[in-house]
Amino acid sequence: MASNQVMRVLQLKCPRCGEGEMFCNKNVYQYKGFFDMPKECPHCHQDFRVEPGFYYGAMYVSYALTIAVTVAVFATMSLLDLFSIGGFLITDIVVLLITLPYIFKVSRSFWLMLMVKPEKNTSASHE
Repeated sequence: MASNQVMRVLQLKCPRCGEGEMFCNKNVYQYKGFFDMPKECPHCHQDFRVEPGFYYGAMYVSYALTIAVTVAVFATMSLLDLFSIGGFLITDIVVLLITLPYIFKVSRSFWLMLMVKPEKNTSASHE
């Protein structure tokens, strides 16, 4: 059950049914309409606009994921014996610029998943 929820978060699907898209624009690197979310899931009608300011909590998730990416860059550079402070900073900035659009959307998806119970009759074949 938990792996289904993780896949829903990573695929930016509705945390309740796993079918509906959480964002109007599925392309994370197309900035037109980047922040737009439907009012509800088109399949199960889960409300995506739970309350005003609901997604402010997703900032904490985004922060944790950003730290995880930074630690991964540091560890990779250290293990490959490529670490220098300048090289690390440049590499980390580039990697973060590439991953931040996805991290933003995954953070919102994760935050909503924490508050919504999945449907019990949803099968894994729909994922």
